[in-house]
Amino acid sequence: MLWLDELKLNFAARIAVVQLVTIDEQEALRQLAEWSDASDWPDGMGLITWDSGDQFRQLREPRIDFAKRGATPETILGIIDDYQGTATFVLKDFHQVWEHRRQLVRLLRNLAARLPEREQVLNIIITSPMQDLPEELRQDIPVIDAGKPDAEQIHNLLERECRSTGSLRNASHDLRERLAESALGLSVTEAARAIRKAIVIAGAQGLDERSVRIILNEKRHIIRESGVLELYPYTGTMQHVGGLSLLKLWLDKRIEAFSQEARDYGLSTPKGVALIGIPGTGKSLCAKVTAGHWGMTLLRMDVGAIFSGLLGSSEQNIREAIRLAEVIAPCVLWVDEIEKAFAGSHGDSGTANRVLATFLTWMQEKSAPVFVFATANNVDHLPPEFLRKGRFDEIFFLDLPTHAERIRILEVHLRDKGYTMLTRRFDLDAVASATDGFVGAELEAVVNDAMFPAFRDSRRELETRDMLDAAAEMVPLSRSHQHHIEQLRRMVENGQARNASEDRNET
Repeated sequence: MLWLDELKLNFAARIAVVQLVTIDEQEALRQLAEWSDASDWPDGMGLITWDSGDQFRQLREPRIDFAKRGATPETILGIIDDYQGTATFVLKDFHQVWEHRRQLVRLLRNLAARLPEREQVLNIIITSPMQDLPEELRQDIPVIDAGKPDAEQIHNLLERECRSTGSLRNASHDLRERLAESALGLSVTEAARAIRKAIVIAGAQGLDERSVRIILNEKRHIIRESGVLELYPYTGTMQHVGGLSLLKLWLDKRIEAFSQEARDYGLSTPKGVALIGIPGTGKSLCAKVTAGHWGMTLLRMDVGAIFSGLLGSSEQNIREAIRLAEVIAPCVLWVDEIEKAFAGSHGDSGTANRVLATFLTWMQEKSAPVFVFATANNVDHLPPEFLRKGRFDEIFFLDLPTHAERIRILEVHLRDKGYTMLTRRFDLDAVASATDGFVGAELEAVVNDAMFPAFRDSRRELETRDMLDAAAEMVPLSRSHQHHIEQLRRMVENGQARNASEDRNET
């Protein structure tokens, strides 16, 4: 249900005071003004806004002279209570009075109970950028969250912004779709700003392919400033992942599961996958390349930022992150090292529990095509309900790479360095044997470290001996994590997780 429909339902039910949560105040007022011109707007009802700066503005007849009626937060509720006409008052940023003017909370609560009993209809809309009603008002005043604009609203905004300049005159239907999609997840104000910048840069030739990148870049900066989510650009493919054949096969089978054809067929939209294993086994890399492989937007959630800020903001942060991901959907939501969010290290286990409950409930019930890619290094810090079936479609354990996988991982990193004809140039079998117990990140380090002596030795080409020497100087992380690895392997044996690799027999 759109926020305006919900507002109409509340007013029809004689619920006279509501809080409208929106960061797009002007857009909300525009839609209210449009409603006041529609046939279902009550006859004779005025639409009046008030704020401490501009005082009263009347957006809808009948006109009343408020010129001599200067109001303050302390007096505005009394003025509304004494008003004899039929009207809807919009109080902008009235939430600022909660903390320091507790008497007004009581007055507003009285109004919420008294206004529905009046013969003449009188409504109050309190607009604010966040949901922050005091405890005393939560039972009396419903909260309507306007949320972010959907695809249709972004399309309409694109048309409005380009109307005066004709910047869409040469745009194909496909380009219009991608322009609108690139702005999804932004507020109306933010999207309009990004579109206007693209219009200025495009100039007389009109919006084109470059404009899509301009809007995406603007969105990347805006989302990063939110502090909780980051739009993560990545163009890698599954070829960048060595080994993990079962995980890659599982992901490949779901590449078309987000399409309309899949929904028509009756396929359920995949919920997500959890990857567990010691650091360096490629969990984060898998999240990145999956988004690139599927051609979907990748969002990275900063679990540390969820708990930063003022007391009580953590729940708001997780709700905002979830809402933003659903607006941008279809997308991959990458939650890296998720155990850090719920390890009890933030000093407020009650807050951590509420945030976890919000996230897990959403995971269980979500219908939006948001594929959650969660990674964890230490399952000891995760509550049992996190790993329960139904939250994720599957839980994979990324074990130490096998001998064959180590060869494939080395091949990936050597190709990234520009080396070809690998089997003729290097004895990768010997390097793989020398790196038993090394994880992917350590194998990458072997290649990098091996290049330094080759570079200093007259910039010669890398040799097998360089990699063997580099491997001999490294102590793999698996030696200190052996107990942890065995614990995770038991999860596979007990059916709590699947192995991401097909063959665990070391050769």
